[in-house]
Amino acid sequence: MIGMEGIHAYSRFSFGSTDLSGGIALLPAMVGAFGFAEIITVMRNPRMQVVQTKIDHVVPRLKDILPYWKTIIRSGIVGTIIGVLPGVGEDIASWVSYDMAKRSSKHPEEFGKGSVDGLIAAETGNNACVPGAIIPVLTLAIPGSAPAAVLLGAMLIHGIRPGPLIMIEFPKFIYETTAMVLFATIAMFVLGLSLVRTLVKVLLVPRQKLMPIVFVLCVVGAYAITGRMFDVGVMVVFGVIGFVLREMEYPMAPLVLGIILGDILDKNLRRSLILTDGRIGPLFTRPISFFIFALTVLIILSKVKFAQDAANAAKRAAAGLFRRKGAGDGV
Repeated sequence: MIGMEGIHAYSRFSFGSTDLSGGIALLPAMVGAFGFAEIITVMRNPRMQVVQTKIDHVVPRLKDILPYWKTIIRSGIVGTIIGVLPGVGEDIASWVSYDMAKRSSKHPEEFGKGSVDGLIAAETGNNACVPGAIIPVLTLAIPGSAPAAVLLGAMLIHGIRPGPLIMIEFPKFIYETTAMVLFATIAMFVLGLSLVRTLVKVLLVPRQKLMPIVFVLCVVGAYAITGRMFDVGVMVVFGVIGFVLREMEYPMAPLVLGIILGDILDKNLRRSLILTDGRIGPLFTRPISFFIFALTVLIILSKVKFAQDAANAAKRAAAGLFRRKGAGDGV
């Protein structure tokens, strides 16, 4: 017969297996990677200078925004495109926009230390993703995120059928939705500017006194989603991982993107294997799949040092060949 210790051990094992069977929740992992990692960093370096902030004006001046017009346009386009893709979301739009701004910046070392360019890129990509996610909801009735799914349900409750025929059956609804998004953006702008002077006072609080409050919020935030202590453990583990990555000067964006995209990749890979009867070949031989795969490989190789050196050597060889050919034609 199995004793009580064995039953309890089996229960604990089953509980852990059940927790991991659904994957790692995004919010506890992000809270740990950013919030708890920051707490450990402050504990390791407790002597930090208190930020003395003086706000001269709240409304941004045009001369302060114009230097970043390329970042605004690029992040807006990226956020809209990512919003159109079903199942991606605002988090990926922010990180991709931030990464592209960092790669194209003349001062990438300022990113992660209060760069205005990075802040504008992340917020523009995040905000542009929201109206972009409405596009597949209205045209195809496919929600790309949880808020978009709620919007789709609200439309169905009120008798509005989204899809290709929405412009014929409900022509005014598209314009009404556009107006609602516009008014929501204006409301965000007004509320954001009105709360700047209040929220910036948080910077005047010494970090040693602020971290206990942040720790409580991290624990409550991780626990409140599902009511499981397992998520608190996930938060702590990812906090330690985030702290180690910070100390080793590794970026946090790939870690977060891996958590976000991992579940999406797993589900779509299984769906694709079901459609291809378990054959992985069509994932690389179909035209669109092959194009995306080749583009991904080229992007990765473009950031590898030996590939960059090989490309530069090929350019120098081609330039030398053309110079010799031009000199020979001149002779």
